[in-house]
Amino acid sequence: MKHARSSFLAMIAAQITLGASANAQTPPASLIRIGSTPNDSYAEPFYAEDRGFFARDGLNATVEPFATGAGVTAALAGNAIDVGITNPISLANAYEHGVPFVFFAVAATYNPAEVALCVAADSPIQQAKDLNGKTVGTTAIRDSNSLHVVAWIDQNGGDSSTVHLVELPFSAMAPALKRGTVAAVPIAEPTLSAVLKEGGVRIIGHPMDVYGKHFMVGGWFARPDYLVANAALMRRLRATIYSTAVWANAHPDESAVSLAKYAKLDPEVVRTMNRSPYGTALTPDMLQPYLDLGYKYKYIGRQLKATDLIVKL
Repeated sequence: MKHARSSFLAMIAAQITLGASANAQTPPASLIRIGSTPNDSYAEPFYAEDRGFFARDGLNATVEPFATGAGVTAALAGNAIDVGITNPISLANAYEHGVPFVFFAVAATYNPAEVALCVAADSPIQQAKDLNGKTVGTTAIRDSNSLHVVAWIDQNGGDSSTVHLVELPFSAMAPALKRGTVAAVPIAEPTLSAVLKEGGVRIIGHPMDVYGKHFMVGGWFARPDYLVANAALMRRLRATIYSTAVWANAHPDESAVSLAKYAKLDPEVVRTMNRSPYGTALTPDMLQPYLDLGYKYKYIGRQLKATDLIVKL
C-alpha cells in the first residue's frame, strides 16, 4: 500500500502543541467540556444538549463541535476539553505513543448500510482485485477510514500493497470519483444516500464488514487521571450518554432535526438516510477487531488488548 503523505500521528502532534498553548486551562470542577464532530456516529452529545438531557440529569456540560476527529484528539491532549468521541485506531495510536487515552463508553455501533465502497457507474471495476494498481480515496491515510478499505481489498481477493491511497474530504469524494481522479472511495452517510439518488456511482462492497457485524464505530474517551478524579461525575455522564442512546434509537425523526441543525444539513436528507445505532454497553469484543487489523497492517506498532484501552468506572 502506497501512502500520499506522512504519518497521521505527526499531524496530531502538531495540533496537540497548538491546542495546549492556545486553550489549556483548568475548568470549574463541575463543568464537563465535551468535544465531538457533528456527524451521525458522533452526535450523542449534540442530542443531549439539544434535548436538555444534561440539564435534566444535573450535569453542567458544554459541547464544542470540531471539524475532524483529529481536532477532538488534539483538543483533549491539550486540555481544551475533558471528554470526547473518537475512533479506535486514533485512540490506539495515541495510547501507543504515550498519550494515555481510554474509552469509558461506546458511541455508535455498526450499520452496514451507512458506509459503502463506491466506483463510478460506468467503471469497469466490479470486485476487489480490479482495484489492484489503482488510486483509492480515503479521508485519512493512517486511521480506521483507510484500514477497513485496505483490509477489505485483501480479504476479497485484491492486493492492497499495490493500491495508492490519497486523502480526500467526504465532500470531494463523489466528484473525484465521477471525474476519474480516483477509482474508488468509501462514501458514508449522509453523502451516500444523496449520491446514489443522483446517480453516477455504484456500490461494490461494504468495507467495514472486515471488523465483523457487532463493533463500535466510535467511543467516548478521556484521560485516565481525569476519569479517576471524577469517577462519580463520569458515571453520571455515562448514564446520560446511554439514556440518550436509547432515546436516539427510538426517535430517529426527532434526532434527525437535531443532527441537521448541528451538521448544517437538510432535515429531509437526514431523516431518510441510513442512521447509526447507538450502543449502551462497551465490551472488549466491540474494539478488538480494530486492534487486530491495525497491528496486522502496521497502523499500530504493537499488539494491543482491548481491555488496555477500556476503563471501568
